[in-house]
Amino acid sequence: MALRPGTKLGNYLINAPLGAGGMGEVYRATDLSLQREVAVKILLTSFSQDADRLHRFLQEAQATAALNHPNILSVYQIDQADGVPYMVSELLEGQSLRDLLQSGPLPVRKAIDYGAQAARGLAAAHSKGIVHRDLKPENLFITKDGRIKILDFGLAKLLQPEKLVSNEEATLTRQTGAGVVLGTASYMSPEQARGEDVDHRSDIFSLGAVLHEMLSGQKAFRGKSGAETMAAILKEDPAAFEASRKIPPALERILLHCLEKERDQRFQSAQDLVFDLESIANTPAVQPTRTEELKARGRSIWWWALAGGVIAGIAGGIAIGIHFAKSSAPKWHRLTFSKGMIQAARFAPDGRSVVYSASWRGNPFEIFTTRPESPESRSLGLQGSGLLGVSSKGELAVLSHMNTIGVGVSLGTLARVPMDGGSPREISKGTQFADWDAEGTELAIVRDIGGKNVLEFPMGTPIATSAGYIALPRISSDGSRVALFEYFDRAGDGGAVEVVDRSGRKKILSSGWSDLTGLAWSRDGKEVWFTGTRISAATGLYGVTLEGKEREILKAPTELTILDVSKDGRVLLIAQMWHGEIHGRGPNDKEERELSWFDFSLPDGLSNDGKLLLMHEAGEGGGPNGISYLRGMDGSLPTKLAEGYCGGLSPNEEWVVCGLAVQPAPLQLVPTKAGMPRSLPDDHLLHSSAVWTADGNHILFTGVEQGHGQRIYIQAIDGSPAKAISPEGATRIATSRDGKYVATVMSLDRVVIYQLAGGEPKEVSEAKEGEIVIGWTEDNRSVYVNRPGDSPSPIYLIEVATGKRTLWKTIVPGEPSGVNFITPVFITPDGKSYVYGMGRRLSDLYVVEGLK
Repeated sequence: MALRPGTKLGNYLINAPLGAGGMGEVYRATDLSLQREVAVKILLTSFSQDADRLHRFLQEAQATAALNHPNILSVYQIDQADGVPYMVSELLEGQSLRDLLQSGPLPVRKAIDYGAQAARGLAAAHSKGIVHRDLKPENLFITKDGRIKILDFGLAKLLQPEKLVSNEEATLTRQTGAGVVLGTASYMSPEQARGEDVDHRSDIFSLGAVLHEMLSGQKAFRGKSGAETMAAILKEDPAAFEASRKIPPALERILLHCLEKERDQRFQSAQDLVFDLESIANTPAVQPTRTEELKARGRSIWWWALAGGVIAGIAGGIAIGIHFAKSSAPKWHRLTFSKGMIQAARFAPDGRSVVYSASWRGNPFEIFTTRPESPESRSLGLQGSGLLGVSSKGELAVLSHMNTIGVGVSLGTLARVPMDGGSPREISKGTQFADWDAEGTELAIVRDIGGKNVLEFPMGTPIATSAGYIALPRISSDGSRVALFEYFDRAGDGGAVEVVDRSGRKKILSSGWSDLTGLAWSRDGKEVWFTGTRISAATGLYGVTLEGKEREILKAPTELTILDVSKDGRVLLIAQMWHGEIHGRGPNDKEERELSWFDFSLPDGLSNDGKLLLMHEAGEGGGPNGISYLRGMDGSLPTKLAEGYCGGLSPNEEWVVCGLAVQPAPLQLVPTKAGMPRSLPDDHLLHSSAVWTADGNHILFTGVEQGHGQRIYIQAIDGSPAKAISPEGATRIATSRDGKYVATVMSLDRVVIYQLAGGEPKEVSEAKEGEIVIGWTEDNRSVYVNRPGDSPSPIYLIEVATGKRTLWKTIVPGEPSGVNFITPVFITPDGKSYVYGMGRRLSDLYVVEGLK
């Protein structure tokens, strides 16, 4: 059934054909409700009368819709119109891997990248019990931004229906009898070719065959007919690579491991394959040769010349590639072996010993010393303290009474203590960071004053301020300037690497980072070395000169954080894995359940009845801008709402408030069901948390105007201008159930309640330092407070009129190792349902030699 442009199919307007496959035709179409372009796949007329093929088409749609991953095609809807079954999915721009392979084999590093992305998508499917069973270059699509998307789960089989949580998922099950062969001959696993039942390891074999073809340009198993090809799969080794193709031995071993005839001898999970591929991705053996690099860069220069680009920047990229290709592999020496997280580390004055602070197995932070020749660590007896710096004279700067106020940001009391023992001497409250100068006499510190971060160097002399966060100041060896990170909002997202001199002149060296984790000066002082990522993926190590020339130094298949560089060039690095988890209890739950989705899930709101969770993915799975979802508290599958972070689920559960990835920009009202997003007037503010008033006619949000601190604004959804209702310094906000009051924290230490109709604010003096209001009770008489970051995290009720303070609940992680923070917390008005976020960071400390 060919559809003409202008045909309406359900709620979709057909625009143009895109192509046809073995089972259906695909069209570019417009979603008339949301006014977005989509792809619509319909089943061929000749097939729609065939019960088995109709079942397989619906199975493909159902299987794909049950998955939600950046490397899998997103399915929006499955329906029928006038007897025509169709599936609506995201519209992809790019080309299939088959089309790309028409030009020959891919560069090794590109093949590894595509193979790892495909393996990540398969791992997500396999975790839901779904096997693809027809993986081939035609079913791998490469978007314009280089992302792999797996298509056509038409032969997918749900392996474990007993794990399903809804009737809709149960419809994915399909029994395929032994002896029935489904798949494409050249990419079948041996068990598929024999007509046996298959499991997830069959996909690993198929991906190995695809990866082989990406590297060689030829199929791994070849025959003149399908029968001969299947015979080769069963009996023969994969085709050898041509002598001119230099495949790293480690990569060839991975390929052969994928293509083992016996499934028990292959990789046993796609995630294991991802790890192995990423482990070799940045070794010198797979870096581009000079010839490959120059050819690739030559094509880039031609393209940019046509577009009017800057050739000099590309030439700089060539030099980086050549430098890295020639460098030898660094040597890693592990220093720590316990389970937990490391907060900071520095080389001691002797150049061999290392001082670090860590929380092992859920215990409070403590400061230790260790040496590379010994696996043992010795405690310095400073429990509950974090390390800030080590002076050349052997004196420590430590942070006591620590309170986590953001990812990687703690607030406490700065103290000095001799490394060889003694009592800490407290010198500054409300401190976040500190660093010693080379002489060990002066400190640079960061404090929060009046809702702004202030950098002082030396102490008492402000040289820089920020409405966001100033983090990890490091003084240059000559004492003339301070390198630092600046996060431009209090969410800790979106930052730059900067230097500030003693007179306060600030220079941005490198910007556009979605995450920044560690910073130090290079051995010669000519570069700032730092770890971060621009695309919410694993952080890498980079260097930037004082002129702003940036280069990549090291990448690894894990999160990296640089902590220090010794005088002889050795580097202290943390290798760690971050996970964001969501836990909570719905209205019908007797116990808490985990509601995480990808690698870093965080909650953003809870419906008043406790049945719906607003959440977002902030890690690699969420992509460069993050993705917001709506999910049932019963654990049902999430529904994607928008890219970026959304907050504030409306009282009628029909809207959420979302901020665009690039700020300042207007706030967006995004529907939770059918409908069009709406933009509010551009107020030119940097937006943070947002909530709704009880009547659903206004939103309250925290925002930053250029040159000012963060304040609370009220905004009518009819489009009236936003109006500030608080002084500068406001942070997290919570509105009363009657819509008359909003509670906030001013300057990180005072809980204050403002009347929306105007009037004198009321300070809740019974709230302790560092606590925030996380909600109101149904009768509007009491507020819930807790200290964000604490683990365990006690939650208290404070009666506003009397100040009576009672413990409501203490949140205790079931597995405490590596829990970095517990926040935010959302509670329903009746107090029966709640949800909270939890960050878990498991890290190991290394000394790395050979980095240049």
